[in-house]
Amino acid sequence: MVRTVKRILTMLFLLTSVGSMVVGAAGFDTELHHRILNSSEAAEPWISGGTVLFSYNSPRKTQAVSLAFEHENYREFHTFEKNPYGVFILTVNIPEGAQDLNYRLVVDGLWTVDPHAPAVRDERGILVSSVNIPIDQSAPRPGVTTDLDGNTHFVYAGPSDSRVSLIGDFNRWDPYLTPMEESWIYPGIYELVLSIPSDAEYYRFVLDGQEITDPANPVIARNGWGVEASPLP
Repeated sequence: MVRTVKRILTMLFLLTSVGSMVVGAAGFDTELHHRILNSSEAAEPWISGGTVLFSYNSPRKTQAVSLAFEHENYREFHTFEKNPYGVFILTVNIPEGAQDLNYRLVVDGLWTVDPHAPAVRDERGILVSSVNIPIDQSAPRPGVTTDLDGNTHFVYAGPSDSRVSLIGDFNRWDPYLTPMEESWIYPGIYELVLSIPSDAEYYRFVLDGQEITDPANPVIARNGWGVEASPLP
């Protein structure tokens, strides 16, 4: 009975402490939560959307495990928590634009590498662990395209959890009329499909209240008011 209560309390703790980071980053990820709660052995870092799942266990009675990243100069320590099977678990949001994450583990105060990840030398020659962040070819590419039905597909890539809207001569440059939704699968990707008039020419994005031209469109034009804008294809 005591063991059952302890198991339930541990699961609730993981859902509120570790799982809340996942929900905040990209919506509820069923597979990620399953791995957090049901991993009985440590494994190589696992990537789901914009999150990396790290795990660690040891035959000896390890008390505390944390992780420090090279891009943070090993100054910030991310603490693992035990799941119901005694495996140390940590989820971390992937920094925007990251291609590789180099890191070291701190196990009971001792610096070491992750036995389940490739080892490389950092810029100081220290042996560290590394996880490669693959480019997801299935993610929508930033920019503007026209589909077979004649609709226009807008994709903006930027910071996650931002307020993004679309303005142009097709909606009277109204920043409140056409909001864009962030993808729950691909954090930082905002999409919108519109049927716009054939005589529409220009557009801009509004990011957290600031109007910007499309970073994915190398062409800059000026609209009828002489303001910089991105031309529609």
